[in-house]
Amino acid sequence: MALATTATLVVTGGIAPAASADVTPMDHCTSVDGGELVYDDFTKYDTSLSHAVNQWNSLNPINVRPDDATTYADLDVSDYTSSSDSRAGWFDCSAGADDLKLNTHWMDGYNTSQKHAVVTHEFGHALKLGHGPEVSVMDACPACYNPNMNNNLQSWDISSYHAVWGY
Repeated sequence: MALATTATLVVTGGIAPAASADVTPMDHCTSVDGGELVYDDFTKYDTSLSHAVNQWNSLNPINVRPDDATTYADLDVSDYTSSSDSRAGWFDCSAGADDLKLNTHWMDGYNTSQKHAVVTHEFGHALKLGHGPEVSVMDACPACYNPNMNNNLQSWDISSYHAVWGY
């Protein structure tokens, strides 16, 4: 029996206030298989997807890469539209390929920096990271992300990743 969990970014009135940090790794949930996270790209936010992949790949040892003809995807990255859903993005791990969903209702209103932050944040969940403090990509409100950080991984994100995956 698979244990399912969902990590969400909740947005109310455009951008959600930051919540308190849950620095516990998502021990029961990861899209990593065999030292890599292979994803299928079904999103229109390709620039933000590329940013997120480059950020997480800079850390090692987990290789985040697109699916090809010789592999099965561990994660499907796709879009949906719902004005009644307050989430800009969410990650769900379950049997089969996990899901990273981006809500175009919110994402289309975000600037590039906010889009990068949301996608990078949700990939962090796929890499087994929980929510972090306000000065991290894994902040519970990545769309509220401090623009001075340039949507790059911060010290909390990096140390949490290495605590889970090593160097």
